[in-house]
Amino acid sequence: MADGRAPGLPAGGEAGWYDISLPLTGATAAVPGDPPFRRRLFLRHETDGCEAGAWRLSAHAGTHLDFPAHFFPNGKRAGDYPAAAFVLPALVVDCGQAWTLGPDVLSGLETVPGEAVLLRTRNSTERLFAGPEFPETFAAANPALALELVRRQAGLVGIDGLSIEPLADPLYPVHNILLGAGLPILEGLVLAAVPPGRHTLSCLPLAVPEAEASPVRAILFPACLPGGRPA
Repeated sequence: MADGRAPGLPAGGEAGWYDISLPLTGATAAVPGDPPFRRRLFLRHETDGCEAGAWRLSAHAGTHLDFPAHFFPNGKRAGDYPAAAFVLPALVVDCGQAWTLGPDVLSGLETVPGEAVLLRTRNSTERLFAGPEFPETFAAANPALALELVRRQAGLVGIDGLSIEPLADPLYPVHNILLGAGLPILEGLVLAAVPPGRHTLSCLPLAVPEAEASPVRAILFPACLPGGRPA
């Protein structure tokens, strides 16, 4: 879609529901060095009576989860998690216009151990990842923020960019800090229409047990209290 949103849910949410996934098309940006998404048909209606397609993509295509095995050979992979690990409470944090995200973006906010912390930045409001080119400049976390998220015992960390940190540092300290602490990273979110505050996040990976990463369909819906009552 033109706004970088996957089809299915309205941009502004319906009764608090938000589709926060990038669509996977030939025009979806890819991390430099990764193969871009491609879809081709090997059966066609006009010649075969039905349609069937094949996809070529990186495990890090579009909205996706990074698991610890992305940087740590003995780290957890997709198959090491129960599906329930990826349906969890989430706090959307408005990071304003900063390019470099430090611990100050969490100033005054109370986080709950185990909840997802999703960073809404100018990447969404300026639609920096909505086009086919990976942007040279984008909002990203610094190592101090990663350490603070580990200290606060976040259960998962997400951001509205295809990388949670700048690509210039070959040591990738933010990935190493978060994944080394066992926190999956959710990248490539679309958060412009989502209000800050608490929601419930669903971001289930594909059932590829050995995967170090996986595309997901990420959705936010209203936060609920125990017993299913709206928060």
